Amino acid sequence: MIIVCIPAYNEEGTIAKVIVKARKYCDKIIVCDDGSTDYTGIIAKELGAEVIRHERNMGYGSALRSLFLKASTYSPNVIVTIDADMQHNPDDIPKLVKPIVDGKADIVIGARSKYDETPKFRRMGIKALSTLSRLGIRDVQSGFRAYRGEIIRDVIPTSTGMDASIEILEKAAAMKLRILEVETFIRYKGLKTSKLNLAAHIYDLITGLIHRRVMKRPITYLGFPGLITLLIGILSGIWVIQRYMQAKQLAIGTALIAVMLVISGLLLVLTSILLYIIMSLIHGES
Repeated sequence: MIIVCIPAYNEEGTIAKVIVKARKYCDKIIVCDDGSTDYTGIIAKELGAEVIRHERNMGYGSALRSLFLKASTYSPNVIVTIDADMQHNPDDIPKLVKPIVDGKADIVIGARSKYDETPKFRRMGIKALSTLSRLGIRDVQSGFRAYRGEIIRDVIPTSTGMDASIEILEKAAAMKLRILEVETFIRYKGLKTSKLNLAAHIYDLITGLIHRRVMKRPITYLGFPGLITLLIGILSGIWVIQRYMQAKQLAIGTALIAVMLVISGLLLVLTSILLYIIMSLIHGES
């Protein structure tokens, strides 16, 4: 059984085309209407798709979570995610499904082709994010993917935003799942995209990535920098005291900086220890 999952927000102009083309390659279509204010959900339902409705816009990650949970109840062999704006070509679905059916991959990503319509500034941003994620994947942001049905509950994202795409791949990498990329043609001409949206997406992705890294290794990302900051503050304070002892002059500016460094360092160290304890308890319970 193959299920196609479509997260959608105000896509009444294209959702019908995606559903009609995708139904040729699957047994069931599930659409998450993520708080749309247009007829997206109504159109999807009229075309025979099962529709999950969010009363308000909760974000891409939340839509994926709802779709994965619903799809998993049908025990499918393959789950395919595809955007609702016709950016991806549903005719490429078999290309993503085949490696999973053949037992060669657990996740297949429809990666951007070098010759598609992706604008240069977007391609550069995606390349930077892919490098920053350190997953060895060329296109971590593609929403066009196929998943082996048995692993879907293990990669359900907790993030509500666009960084859910990277979170899923991080979970898959930690589980040592087989991830394969196949080139697909991505459309941009005639679609509603903007640099402003890209900037917001990149900010969302980077902050989400940093948050997960910090929560996973708080001592590395907070504790060690905190110790260094604390050490610099203490050394600066010692210098202020020595200078006062020798020249009877108080370097007020340096003294204030030293105090701020000591306080900041202590806060970072204590925060890292607290987060480490919390995360250890959480993992221990799970």
